[in-house]
Amino acid sequence: MTATQKQCLLAYFGFIKPKEIDGIWGPKSAEATKNLQAKLGLEDDGVWGNATDRAAKEAIVNGFAPVIDDAIEIENTTEVDADIDLADAAQYLRNDGYYHIPRGVDVRLSRNLWAHEVHCQGKGCCTESIVSKRMVDTFQAIRDDYGDSIEVTTAGGSGFRCRTHNAAVGGAVGSLHLTGDAFDLHGRNKAKLLSVVEKHITDGEIGTYNWGIHAGVWNRGFVNRFQK
Repeated sequence: MTATQKQCLLAYFGFIKPKEIDGIWGPKSAEATKNLQAKLGLEDDGVWGNATDRAAKEAIVNGFAPVIDDAIEIENTTEVDADIDLADAAQYLRNDGYYHIPRGVDVRLSRNLWAHEVHCQGKGCCTESIVSKRMVDTFQAIRDDYGDSIEVTTAGGSGFRCRTHNAAVGGAVGSLHLTGDAFDLHGRNKAKLLSVVEKHITDGEIGTYNWGIHAGVWNRGFVNRFQK
């Protein structure tokens, strides 16, 4: 599991706040893990190993009720939204409707999406990633509706691809990844994720793969669906 996925579980159980989910595993995450381990009857060493992973998942399957109190904000409340500052990302948004973000720069693009999750994954091939704001907004709408973590490049998929990297991975000549208008979405429930993507992609393309869902946006007045 990624650090973000572990933090999502910690937030579900009530040991961190949803706004603290940042994909960075530090002292707060370790302390929250200790509290979760104690709750689950495990050795509370703060290390998220196989035993903790298995016990946390089993607790959810067995109907473990999350800890909710007045000090923990629910993710979709306006109070949490107000705490999210997108000003850093705004400086990279141009009039063409695309973020032009230098490689190595990480900014929050939406509530549940950071630039590092959609940067080109090629090595030594380009100096900036181009990401469609429309695709970012569509991703967030899908994420909100899906209600669970969705990964892109952190799960081996693609966000933006420059032409060099696109050719290296065998991407289509006209791939929407080349313009940052498509993300490869990985979620734990592919069937549910697909149904949500189909709801929100009304002008673009939807590809179903064994690893997850390719989702892209365009302005052609139809949806292209394919399966590989």
